[in-house]
Amino acid sequence: MKTRTRIAAVATLAMAFAVSTQALAQRNAAPAPNIAGGWSFQTAPYDGDGDGRACTMRGTMTIAPTRSAGDFTCVFTAVETCPWGEWTAEQSCTAKRTGAKLEITSTITKVTPPTVSYAPDNWSLTIRTGDLMVGELRSADIANVQFRRGPAYVS
Repeated sequence: MKTRTRIAAVATLAMAFAVSTQALAQRNAAPAPNIAGGWSFQTAPYDGDGDGRACTMRGTMTIAPTRSAGDFTCVFTAVETCPWGEWTAEQSCTAKRTGAKLEITSTITKVTPPTVSYAPDNWSLTIRTGDLMVGELRSADIANVQFRRGPAYVS
């Protein structure tokens, strides 16, 4: 009987230690970076049709919080440059943050020069710091992207 009591006591102590260690880690964790504000972005080259002629995209985005935690609205201008042309797309978007993940869903407002083949530019990002997000452009093509604070990528 004493052995069972000791085992139960050791198990209880181990559980209490694990819970207090987890609580301490959460209390000492850095607060989630604030992503509201101005960002610039640049993709890696992408060649969705595999013809050897790659495009890139750069632009700026402004992200604003909503009243609902983890939800944001945003607007952005994307400039897609390809060997056969360049398009500027103005878009509005909504973003959902879950931990360090940010999913952005976009709607095209205007494309210059006009074209019917431009798809909304959606993004799947990981928030690394308050000044850096990395992930993918998910549109007609998929490409790696970096988002950084400020207007650095737009000339």
